[in-house]
Amino acid sequence: MKSQTSLLNKGLFSHFSGTIFWLTVVFMAMNIIALPLSLWIVTYDRDLIPGYTMPDNLLFQMSAGQIIIGMIFAVFLAMFLLNYLNDEASSDFMHSLPIKRTAVLTHALMTGFAAITIPLLITAVILLLERIVFIPEIALMEIGKWLLYSIFVNCVIFLISVFAGFLVNGIFLHLQMILLALFLPLALWGLIYGAAAVLFDGISQSFIEHSEPVLNATFPYIAVTQLYSGLDVTLNLVWAIIAAVLLLLSFVLYRYRKNEYVTDSFNYQWLKSALVAVLSTGGMLAMGTAVSLLFIPLSVTISIVGFIIGAIVTYIIAEMLFQKNAKIDMNWKTFLLTLIVIGVFWAIFIPAWSNYTSSVPEASKVDSVYVSSDYEYYTNISIEEYFEDGFLYDNHPRTIQNAVNIHEAAVQEKSVPGNYSGEETAILNIKYKMTDGTVMSRSFSTLKADAPLFADVNNLKNSQYDINSDFLANLKQHPDMIDLILFSGMVNADKSFIDDYKENTDALMSYNPYIVNQTGQVEMSANYKNNYESGFSSIYNSAVLDRIHASDISVSDTLFLDQSSAMYVAEPEQADMADFFTDYHSLNIEELTEKYNLKALSEAEKEETLTAVNNGELAPEGNKLLLFSYPNYTATSEDYAADIDFSIIAIQ
Repeated sequence: MKSQTSLLNKGLFSHFSGTIFWLTVVFMAMNIIALPLSLWIVTYDRDLIPGYTMPDNLLFQMSAGQIIIGMIFAVFLAMFLLNYLNDEASSDFMHSLPIKRTAVLTHALMTGFAAITIPLLITAVILLLERIVFIPEIALMEIGKWLLYSIFVNCVIFLISVFAGFLVNGIFLHLQMILLALFLPLALWGLIYGAAAVLFDGISQSFIEHSEPVLNATFPYIAVTQLYSGLDVTLNLVWAIIAAVLLLLSFVLYRYRKNEYVTDSFNYQWLKSALVAVLSTGGMLAMGTAVSLLFIPLSVTISIVGFIIGAIVTYIIAEMLFQKNAKIDMNWKTFLLTLIVIGVFWAIFIPAWSNYTSSVPEASKVDSVYVSSDYEYYTNISIEEYFEDGFLYDNHPRTIQNAVNIHEAAVQEKSVPGNYSGEETAILNIKYKMTDGTVMSRSFSTLKADAPLFADVNNLKNSQYDINSDFLANLKQHPDMIDLILFSGMVNADKSFIDDYKENTDALMSYNPYIVNQTGQVEMSANYKNNYESGFSSIYNSAVLDRIHASDISVSDTLFLDQSSAMYVAEPEQADMADFFTDYHSLNIEELTEKYNLKALSEAEKEETLTAVNNGELAPEGNKLLLFSYPNYTATSEDYAADIDFSIIAIQ
């Protein structure tokens, strides 16, 4: 006679479905609000906006909130379906039924997959109706891709959560295991990186640059970012394989799970000990880093105490969380393992980061280099997407060797971040593109501002016009570009202006590099469908001047010359140009006037100068420089460098 509890038993389906019914209803309702309704609201009045163009991937961009809701739902779905394992009576009853454990788990999984798929299918049908009635711009293929991707993401999270449920007993512990499985690698790496940045100088400012493997191991992160950057088939295939492996392991763990362990917090004591050790290390880094940020300038000993207290406090908290009662069950094996893990961590951490921050590449292995004493404005992603090869980077052998020499000097002169001597410091960023295709980045923030190496940086950047950093000279003709915005929105131009600018860059290379690099740099921007990039280009480029003259504004308007309250003229010799600009960045205007005999312009002379500038009488080939104050400038007793309140333009 066939058992009533055989495979595909209606009673089991009814039990599991009843457990998660209202959770599924809430998920479906939030799905509809997060995507179809939000999409309709966003596009409702698009016909009233002149020139409105709907982004090609609007559906995927709008589905970020829905994807996050789906992942949260998948987590609670697994917790609710497996909650019978956490109660001794429920567990005994379920396992007393004449049905194999694999069949019970199969029913739970099929119920979970149905709870994920059915609400998403209903949402997809609503999107199809919405497309027919309201938003025909959304392609059928996009809706299909969204549906498959949403199901995939939710199922991966669901299977990770199911696997985590067989490691512990208790719904709260189950939630902890899920969060640790999803975010522990990223959190731990962030803490390691943060501690290294506090204790060592010479680490890249870009966290993302060194975190790609860890970010790829954080599924919720890549699930959301792919909505904007495009689907990565290879990466998704890897996660599909991981999910399949976890599914098989779930069956294995369930088959050999012992019912008598239901009263224990962990089914595997070694796992608890390992997690306590790892979390204690993370807590040590978190508190130690926070304390070091505040107290390294006062006492290194206090920072060390901060790391120790962080480890102790986190150890106690972890022990409290990893149990079912208020009593902490201290285990000497766990404590000993924690000490060993912390000791091994520091034995690896200190030499590894010391070697990292002290390593300087061989010049022969460098393809090109970028050296800057300012903050970084561009990411590697934006450089690759929107700019020509070579943007910011110089591949001249002499430049590469000089950059390596500067890097070696920086390694010798750097100190511990925060442990300042009271002297003014400056920033140094060095990026290498290596011959093997990799990128090596180092950032220093503890170097003395008057260190000789910064003079070398200045000479490096002013050996000729810095064409590599010129925004328009390196901008691609990108298909998503809408237009160009010049002078903070005063002048607009189309894509063709990029070619006009590039055709007139050769002349800039013939001028005194200090003049074209230190003066006449004006802001330019590119507006894209889904992005915005900006930078600086030269007003001495004839294409820029022609574009200004073709508009309804003047050159003085773009530079705010007509709002300047103070103007001076300087005429340093060509041989003294380097010293002049060095002093311009360090001396105040009175000291600069006295040293270089600057001439203050009268009101009549200001008017003559404005007229000349508006007529295009700029002269980067000469040595006559106009220093003009920013709008609303008033002389103060503060000892500011001249470059704080004054800009410079070369005139005839």
